[in-house]
Amino acid sequence: MFVYEKKLQYPVNIKKPNAKLAKIIITQYGGA
Repeated sequence: MFVYEKKLQYPVNIKKPNAKLAKIIITQYGGA
């Protein structure tokens, strides 16, 4: 489930101007 959300948020966040926030979210989801 987490992987699914991560892959879904990847393109959505990268497309938005919140690139920094997206990186933080991605790191928290699959960077622990």
